[in-house]
Amino acid sequence: MNIIIADDDQNLLAMLVPYLEHEGHKVTLAAGGSELLKQIKEARADLIISDINMPGFDGVELYCKARAMPEYAAAPFILWSGLELEKGRVLAKADPKLRFLKKPFSLAALRKAMDEVTDLPLFGDYDTPGGKPGLKL
Repeated sequence: MNIIIADDDQNLLAMLVPYLEHEGHKVTLAAGGSELLKQIKEARADLIISDINMPGFDGVELYCKARAMPEYAAAPFILWSGLELEKGRVLAKADPKLRFLKKPFSLAALRKAMDEVTDLPLFGDYDTPGGKPGLKL
């Protein structure tokens, strides 16, 4: 899976990136929201992960901008934060393809969130209206 992560916490990334790569994922890092948006326009992300608190525009704004792009209207997304708990929880309740993790979180919690948002059938595409994949022949 091609995963793009926006976070400025180098300690967290130093733990996560080797874990995700060991699991077989390709991980691309972005220092902030504007860099992540540029990267998802250049290469298709199978999963977008972002911290809510970042320099420039925050993860919530990044989430909204990504959702406004037709190809990412229902893409799997994970937001995390140690501070903006209510914002993340409210968004996650309204979007079946979004999970929120409170920092600090375990690798097991991240794995569970990833499994929940990327649980797609073999034949399908997550950019269909309503976020429900359809059979494509």
